[in-house]
Amino acid sequence: MARWTVERQAATSGGPERVGGAGWTAAWLTGAVALAGEGGLALVVHFLAGLRNEHYFAAGIGAYVGYLLLIVVAVVVLGLGGLIGSAAVVLPVVQLSRWSARRAGRAETMRWGLAVCGAVATAAAVCAGVPTLLLGGSWTVLPVVLLATFLGLVPAVLCTRAATVVRRNGIRFGLAALVLVCGVSLSAVAFVGGLLAYGTGLLQEYEPPRPTDAQLVGTWTDEHGGTLTLRADGTAVAHDLGARETDEPYAGDPPEQCDGSGTWTQGASPSGSTQFELSVGGCLEGPGWQYGGTEARPTLFYWIGDPDSLNRYVLHRK
Repeated sequence: MARWTVERQAATSGGPERVGGAGWTAAWLTGAVALAGEGGLALVVHFLAGLRNEHYFAAGIGAYVGYLLLIVVAVVVLGLGGLIGSAAVVLPVVQLSRWSARRAGRAETMRWGLAVCGAVATAAAVCAGVPTLLLGGSWTVLPVVLLATFLGLVPAVLCTRAATVVRRNGIRFGLAALVLVCGVSLSAVAFVGGLLAYGTGLLQEYEPPRPTDAQLVGTWTDEHGGTLTLRADGTAVAHDLGARETDEPYAGDPPEQCDGSGTWTQGASPSGSTQFELSVGGCLEGPGWQYGGTEARPTLFYWIGDPDSLNRYVLHRK
C-alpha cells in the first residue's frame, strides 16, 4: 500500500494540479484581460498609424467630452469582448491543448500550446480564406487571417495556461491582475512613445499638400456630380456645385446647383500657410478653402457649419 502511494505521488507531482471552479474562473479572467489588453494595444497602434494619414480633430468642451465618452465606451467594449472571447475561444484552445497532449502521450508544455495555437490559426485561415477565394477575393486573406489569429491567440492562451498551472487560486487571480496591469502599461507606453516619435520628427505626421498653380489647373468634382474648372489664366467656371449637406446656416455655405464663372488664386492664410481663394458668381466666395488629400491626389475643401462638426464640402481632382 505504501509503495502504491509513493508511485502515485511520483506520477502526479510533475503534472499540473487539477483546476477547480475558482481556478477556471481565474483562468477565464486572465484570458479576458489578455484579450482586452491586445485589443487596447491594437487600437493605440491603429490611432498612431492613422496620424500619418489625412485626419482632423474637433476641439472644444463638447468634443473633449465626446472623446472621453468614446474612451469609456471603448474600455467597456474591450472588457465585454475579452470576457466573451476568453470563454468562447481561449479556454477551449487551452483545453484542446491539454486533451491533445494526453491523447498523444506527451507533456502539455508551452511549445505544445504554441503548436495548438498554430493549428487553430491555420484552421481559421482556411475557413475564412477558401470562401473568399471561391467568391473571387484575394488569396492574401489566408496569410493575414493566419498571422492575426496566431498573434491574437498566443499571448492570451499562454497567460491562461499559466493560470491553470500554478497551484493556488490566490496566485491565479493575482496573475490576472498582473496581466491587466501589463496590458494597460504596454498600451500607455506605446501611446506616449508614438506621440514622442511624432513630436521629435522620428515619425512624420500627415501634412496637407501644397500644390502649385499649375497643379490646380483642371477640373474638380464634388460627390454630387458638380464640377469646378480652374484655368491657367486665373478664371474659374462652376457647374452644379454646392449641393447642401446640412440645414445649418453658414456664411459661405454654397447653395444647391451653384453655376457661374469667376476667378481663383492662392494666398497666404493668417497662420502663414497657403490657402485657395475662389470667387464664382457670388456663391463660392471667400478664402475659406483648404487643401487635403495627398500630393498625388489632392482635394479642395472647406468646413460646412462649425468646423468641430468635421462636416466638409470636398472637391476631388477629376
